[in-house]
Amino acid sequence: MPMTSRHALAVLAWLSALFLGCRPMSIPPLQRPNYPPPEEYLKSPFATGKPGGHYIQVMMSEPNTFNPLISEDAASSAAMAPLQGTLLRYNPIIEDVEPGLAKAWTISPCQKRFTFHLRRGVRWSDGAPFTADDVVFTFQALYDPRYPNRKSTEFKINGEPFIIEKHDDYTLTIITPDIFAPFLLYVGAGLEILPKHKLEAAYQDGTLLKTWTVATAQEHPEELVSLGMFRLASYRPGERMIYEANPHFWMLDEEGTRLPYIDRMIVRFVKDATAAAVAFATGQTDSAGITPDNIEWIRKNEKVHQYTIYDRGPSTASSFIWFNQNPGTNAEGRPFVDPIKRRWFADQRFRQAISYGINRQGIVEGVLFGRGAPLWGPESPSNRKWYNPNVRQYPYDPARSRELLKEAGFTWNSAGELVDSAGHRVAFTLITNQENPIRQAMATVFKENMRHLGIDVRLQFMDFGSLVNKISETYDYEAGLLGFTGGGDPHGGMSIYHSSGRLHQWHPNQKSPATDWEKRIDWLMEAQLKTLDQAQRKAYYDEVQLIMSEQLPFIYLVTPNTYFGIKNRWANVQLPPSTGSPEWNLEAFYLTP
Repeated sequence: MPMTSRHALAVLAWLSALFLGCRPMSIPPLQRPNYPPPEEYLKSPFATGKPGGHYIQVMMSEPNTFNPLISEDAASSAAMAPLQGTLLRYNPIIEDVEPGLAKAWTISPCQKRFTFHLRRGVRWSDGAPFTADDVVFTFQALYDPRYPNRKSTEFKINGEPFIIEKHDDYTLTIITPDIFAPFLLYVGAGLEILPKHKLEAAYQDGTLLKTWTVATAQEHPEELVSLGMFRLASYRPGERMIYEANPHFWMLDEEGTRLPYIDRMIVRFVKDATAAAVAFATGQTDSAGITPDNIEWIRKNEKVHQYTIYDRGPSTASSFIWFNQNPGTNAEGRPFVDPIKRRWFADQRFRQAISYGINRQGIVEGVLFGRGAPLWGPESPSNRKWYNPNVRQYPYDPARSRELLKEAGFTWNSAGELVDSAGHRVAFTLITNQENPIRQAMATVFKENMRHLGIDVRLQFMDFGSLVNKISETYDYEAGLLGFTGGGDPHGGMSIYHSSGRLHQWHPNQKSPATDWEKRIDWLMEAQLKTLDQAQRKAYYDEVQLIMSEQLPFIYLVTPNTYFGIKNRWANVQLPPSTGSPEWNLEAFYLTP
C-alpha cells in the first residue's frame, strides 16, 4: 500500500542511508576531445551556458535490451533514449516537429513523398560519418521478415511498406503507399536510426536481434555507437549506468560550444518508486517524477534541498487490468491459459461484470490520496486532442456485476464463492511489477473488490523484466495489471489496438482478427492513418475508444495526477504540457553558479 506522510518520514532515514551506500566516488570533470563541429550543425535556441557537472537520475527497472528493433518496454526505451538520433525532433512546447538530423524536408502535393536533406558532417560517437546509407539500412532491417519488430507493423499501410530512395549521401525520399497522416511525428521524429557500419554484418548473418544486448552494454559499451547527446560509458547491473557527453554531438550553442553542457548523466537503479522518491527528497538526485502518494511529504523538503516540485496536472497515462485470451499452446503443446478460465475471460459479460465490480473512486481516494480520476477508456481527459468523452462508463455497482455474471451462467455456492456452470471455482492470478507500489496497491484493492463478488484473486508481484517475458514471450499468466504512457497521436497505439500488434496484450500477433470487433478496430486504425482530415481521424479514433470501452479487453482503472521535481541549480528547464517530457531539451541544461 502507498505510504502515509508519517510512514514515509519514518523510513526516509534508512532508505537514504541505503542509497548513499551505493553512491559512486567523486568523478572528475570530463576531458572532452575538441573535434571540429559538423559543417551543418544544429544551433541551440536556448540561453548559453557552461559545460560541466553531473546529472543524476534513478530508474526503477533495468533495461532488457539496447537494440531499438526489439525494445518494447519503458525501461529499455529510457536507457536507449540518450543514445538515439532521429531525422526530426519533436518540440512539446510548440507541439510540432523541428529539424533534427535532417536540416530540411519537403512534402509532395500528393502527401506521399517526403524528401529529407541531411546535415553534412554529422558523425556517430565513434567518429564514423552519418549518411543516407544509415537511414536506408534502418528501413531495410525494419522490414526484413527475419527480424520481427514493432515498427515493421506500424510503418506499413494495408500491409505495404514504405519505399526508400537514396539520391546521394545527404538526400533521400521516403514514399508511402497511401497518405500516412502522422508521418512527420512517427517516422520523422520517431524512427531511431541504426548504424550501418556497426550492424550490417549482424544483419547479413541473421543475428541482428541478438546484438546490442545488456551484455554488450556491460562488457563493450563503446559498441553502442550514438547519434544522441550522450554515449554509454559503463553499465553495472543492479547499480548504475553512466553516460558521458558525445564528443561528436551535432548541436552547438550560439557561441559555438558543443552540447550537451552536462559532462555525465548517472542513472542509478532503485527497487521501487518509494526509493526513487526518497533519493530525490534527500537531495541525492537532480530530478524525479513524483507519484501522488509521495507528493505531500516530499514538498516539505523543497527549501532544505533546493528543489522545486511542479504540478503538471492530470496524467496522460492509463492503468488497466486484462485477461490472457491467447488460445495458443507452448512448446510442450500445453495451452497458455487453462481452457476453462479462457472461456470466462473471452466472455464480454464476464469482463463487464469485473469492471462494474471495481471501486475506482476508492482507488483514487485510498491509493492516490484524491490526486487522480477514474479512467473509462484508452485516453485520459488530459489528451484533449484525442479524448472521447462518450466512452462507456462502469461506475461501482456490485449488484450490476452480479446480474451480468448470472447472465453469463455463473452462480454462487453455499460458501458465497462464484462458480461457473460446470461448478469450477472462479479464481485467477493477477501479475504486476514489484517496483511500482501504486500498482501493487491497486491490485490489492482489486483483490478485495473481487472477494465481495466471490472471486478469488491471487496476487503475484515480480520484477519488470520477468513480467515482460511472461506477457510477450511465454504467455504463461492469467491476468495482468500494467499501463501505457499515452498522450500522443493514435498511431502510437497501432501495436496495441491492431490485432496483429505485438502489444495487443490479450491476444497478440494474430494472423487475422479473432473477433468481429477486433476486425472493425483494425479497419478504423488503418483508416485514420489515410486521411488528413483531422475531424475524420478523430471520428475514427473515437469509435476505437468506444469499442475498447464496450468490449473491455483492457479494463481501465484510474489515471493519476503528475508531478515533476528538479533541483533549482539547473537552468534552461522548460516544462511542456503534461504530454511532453520535462527533460525534452536536456542537452541545453546547465549548472548555475
